[in-house]
Amino acid sequence: MTALSTIAPGAAAQSDSNATAQPQTVDAVRGPVNGGTRRIGLGGAFVALADGTQGVAINPASPAVRMPYSWTSWDYGFGVDVAVGTWLPKNDFYNQGSTDAPQASGKSSALFGSVALLLNYQHLGLGVSAEAQRNSAAAGAQPQGIDTSFAANFGLVHASLAYGFLDGQLLLGVGPRFVGMTFDRSSGSSSLLSTAGVGYEAGVIAKPIVGQYRAAVAIKSPINATLPGADGAPGSPLHVPWEVALGFAYQFGARPLNPPLQTAESLARQYSKGTPTEADMKRAEDRLFANYEERQRFYLLVSSELSIIQGGGPVGVSGATALDRPVISPRLGLESEVIPHYLRLRAGSYYEPALLAGSQSRVHGTGGFDVKLFEWSIFGLLDPFDYWQLSVAGDGARAYLNTSFSIGIWH
Repeated sequence: MTALSTIAPGAAAQSDSNATAQPQTVDAVRGPVNGGTRRIGLGGAFVALADGTQGVAINPASPAVRMPYSWTSWDYGFGVDVAVGTWLPKNDFYNQGSTDAPQASGKSSALFGSVALLLNYQHLGLGVSAEAQRNSAAAGAQPQGIDTSFAANFGLVHASLAYGFLDGQLLLGVGPRFVGMTFDRSSGSSSLLSTAGVGYEAGVIAKPIVGQYRAAVAIKSPINATLPGADGAPGSPLHVPWEVALGFAYQFGARPLNPPLQTAESLARQYSKGTPTEADMKRAEDRLFANYEERQRFYLLVSSELSIIQGGGPVGVSGATALDRPVISPRLGLESEVIPHYLRLRAGSYYEPALLAGSQSRVHGTGGFDVKLFEWSIFGLLDPFDYWQLSVAGDGARAYLNTSFSIGIWH
């Protein structure tokens, strides 16, 4: 489960300097990694793992990943992330190149929130994730009178249907993704520009039962829409670029990475030799829980990802030009349960390529941990998993600092 998080992602938005200017493309490509604490702690190397509610927005095959502690035919998951970040006196969320440049001066802020829902039946999964992001920048007057005191509200919804073939060893998922964006003055509530568009995405995850590895590919098509212009003037195009992510993860240690799905119903039928009774179901659930708790806890997970993103046209609160070519972001993350049943640690790094002309690429360092807290079943609703956990993650780079906190259930 995912609960509350705090993070600081980045986005780009721009405004035409006057109503008669030629429409410019607003490129919605995002460089820094955002999402839940686990993904951030792993340096964004998550497309091959893509489990739980955090995976829905990353890989369309994610809804078919059954967790090792999920042993009912029907199951569901729900996650919420809420975010805010303005940590540095001079921050460069948009990676424009220098916090001393006029376009990067002033105080920028970023708010992020997401809601995800998972529904499973056997190896079939349905996932829906809605991400909302608000970025604002206040700076002085730009050349040609451009005022950058704008706020950009960016929303992205993913809906994926996935199935696990070969007893859950080969997962395929497809679905649409929808984008919406509005621009308004940071000091007011009036919306200046708004638009919506749709694209598509597909994903594959290979997770052999006998292996300690996963391999994955996720492809997301571009989304193109048009921002309405003022007084009948031509609107600016909105471009959400295509993305391709390739991932591979390997787990060292005796703890299995890809255990087969065994449901309490199937085990109860073995006990009853026919139609299982309520007592048979209780016995089966207790046995599966005991098996899970007795499973070897120590492991070392190494996850990698290569993200390829297509750039776009002219963008930016500064009027900078986006690089109109594919950019590559390699990512690497490590995870281990260093104190069995109590503490998991994560560390990672990723390369954020320059997306704007004149800016520089930067390397991020990430880290995080999960720590087991107190026991509370909320009056039996969370049995048998009734211990809570605190998750913390951080992401730092030149002129960028992102922290994430969440409360969830320890598994």
